[in-house]
Amino acid sequence: MATSKKYVTVSLPIGVADDIDKLIEELGYWPSRGAFAREACLAKIREEQKRLKETQAEDVSVEEDR
Repeated sequence: MATSKKYVTVSLPIGVADDIDKLIEELGYWPSRGAFAREACLAKIREEQKRLKETQAEDVSVEEDR
């Protein structure tokens, strides 16, 4: 999936964007919606990669028990 593009655009429902804006304003931790979304996406990617590795390890264990 290598392309010359460095970024892509993602659409969010207005309600989600509004909730992000409120958090940014209240907490002041993220400089922008993009920064918030990037951090959230990276956290979700790590979580799902961990789950995938655990599932694959379980599958290997089941195969070895047969």
